[in-house]
Amino acid sequence: MDRRCLVKPVISILMGVLFLNSNCKLYYQSFPNNDPKNKSSLSELSFILPDGKYLPKTFWNEGKSVLYFGFSHCPDMCPLALTNFSKTALILGPKAKDFRFIFVTLDPERDDPLLLSKYVNQFQGGKLIALSPSSESLGKVEGLFGITNRKVATGNTYSIDHSNFIFVLDHKLQQIAVYPGGTSPVTLANSLRVLN
Repeated sequence: MDRRCLVKPVISILMGVLFLNSNCKLYYQSFPNNDPKNKSSLSELSFILPDGKYLPKTFWNEGKSVLYFGFSHCPDMCPLALTNFSKTALILGPKAKDFRFIFVTLDPERDDPLLLSKYVNQFQGGKLIALSPSSESLGKVEGLFGITNRKVATGNTYSIDHSNFIFVLDHKLQQIAVYPGGTSPVTLANSLRVLN
C-alpha cells in the first residue's frame, strides 16, 4: 500500500475518516464542510419513495432524520452503514421513534424505487426509509451536503466512489451532527440519545 495513504492517522481521527473506495484503495477524506448547517432547501427537492409516490415536503418536519448517501450495488461501506442503522435503532429502543433512518441513493439510474425497497428490507429492525432523488435533485443534494460522487468503470458496468458520512438533521432541517459512515451502532446510539 502506498505510504502516502497513511500519513495522517491522527488527523483522520480528529478531522475526517480513512475509507476504502470501490477498488479497495485507502483514501483520506476530510469531514464535509458544515456550512450551511441550514438544509431547509432539502424540502424543495424531489425524492421518490419505494411505492413510487413523491416524498411530501412535510416529511422532513416530522422528526429528526439520520441520513446516509450510497447505492445498492455498493460492496462494503453502504451495507455496513445500513446494518449499523438497524442495530442503532434496536439499541435505542423506544427512543428510536424520534428518528427516521434514511438511505438516499446516489445511483437513481439503477436504483429504482422497487429495487431500493428490496435492498433496504434486507436490513432487519431499522425500518429504513429509501429515497431516490430525481437527476436534478441529486446534484443539488450533493452540493448541499458536500458529497463526493464519482462513477468508476468496472468491466461492463460501473461502481461509485462516494463520501462515507452519516448526517443528522432536526425537524427544522438544521444539521445537528455528522459522523463517519463506519460509526459503531453503540457509539451512534449513545450520541443520538443526547441530541436535542
